[in-house]
Amino acid sequence: MRTILAMLIVLLITINLSVIAVSADDQNVRIIVYGFGLCGSCRDFMKFLDKNNIPYRHYDLINESRAREFDYLRNELAKLLNINKNDVVEPLSIIYDRNGYPVGVIVGDIEDIDFIYMLLRSEYNGSVLVRLDNSIRTIHSSSFINYLCTIYSGSSTGNSETIDLSIPGFLTLMLGLAVADSINPCAISTTLMLVITAVSMGFIGRRKYLPVASFIAGVYLGYLLLGFLVSYIISLFNVLLLIVLGLALAIIIKDVIDLIKGKYNGIECTDRECLPSFISKLPIHVVPIALAGFGMIISWTFMSCSAAPYFIFLSYITLYVKDMLLRSLYMMIYCFIIILPLVIVTFLPIEKVLGLRKIGRIILIKDILLTIIVIYIVYNILLSLGII
Repeated sequence: MRTILAMLIVLLITINLSVIAVSADDQNVRIIVYGFGLCGSCRDFMKFLDKNNIPYRHYDLINESRAREFDYLRNELAKLLNINKNDVVEPLSIIYDRNGYPVGVIVGDIEDIDFIYMLLRSEYNGSVLVRLDNSIRTIHSSSFINYLCTIYSGSSTGNSETIDLSIPGFLTLMLGLAVADSINPCAISTTLMLVITAVSMGFIGRRKYLPVASFIAGVYLGYLLLGFLVSYIISLFNVLLLIVLGLALAIIIKDVIDLIKGKYNGIECTDRECLPSFISKLPIHVVPIALAGFGMIISWTFMSCSAAPYFIFLSYITLYVKDMLLRSLYMMIYCFIIILPLVIVTFLPIEKVLGLRKIGRIILIKDILLTIIVIYIVYNILLSLGII
């Protein structure tokens, strides 16, 4: 158990160092993009910047303070340019020179790379160019320009400000989803069965934990690989977040129906029949390798069938965490939490686990937690679309 805690501490320290590194690199970023993380045109524009290797800061308008800034910018631009406020749309991008003074503003997803490069090479001369549709306007208002300077000098939070790295915040959301996801009767009961049968398979003393450890390692690796694949797919199709939320609600409804029918009466699957028959026939030195593969299969089949929390988590980090190293570290911690119940079951006295008859109550708590998270995310989506 001490080893597990040490590993978790090391991972958390690594994440903190990564956040510091991202913040340090951010000093050279000279473009700020205001827009909703769930806005298609906003994400298209940011992908355009990524494709051209142009660093930027993304200020998501779900953040209340950034939404107020954006609203002020809309009002000021509408007044200074004598246009309708509704014509000032997101994404709204501000470009600065090397000294942190504003040189240009782009309204909308205008993918004009020559104009952007021209602004990045220019120096502040007392005015700001504004690209709006097919026209370029000039603003000389000193108060507006000073406000743009304030935005730049007061921002040093990395490429994406939508993830709140404090507690409560994103970490709380991640932990809640991971805990809900870790309550998986199939994986827990299979781990229990491996502990029971390890001795009969020839693993004596401490060696009885070797096949179990191999199985858990396979679950961890399989779930992590699944996360990378799903994260990549979500990055291509924004609508998948809505599908995931629908899947989560369907799983919650199914669990409630199963609870009413009395399906969850205790830990299931506690005999040799839970193992593929060929594993028990393998040479003893090959069994751990086979069980690692079996763990990966479990993570891609039985566990992924109820992995709505994982997919919600992956949707969030895909939308809001651009740094791949940081995203990978979050996924590693999430998957680590997933396997903690399996590790705990491994060391629990067998008679206590076999007597666990309150699994239904645990699943009910999981579903209540997941429902709260889904409602929270739906609220944020409605807020980002301006519906509420």
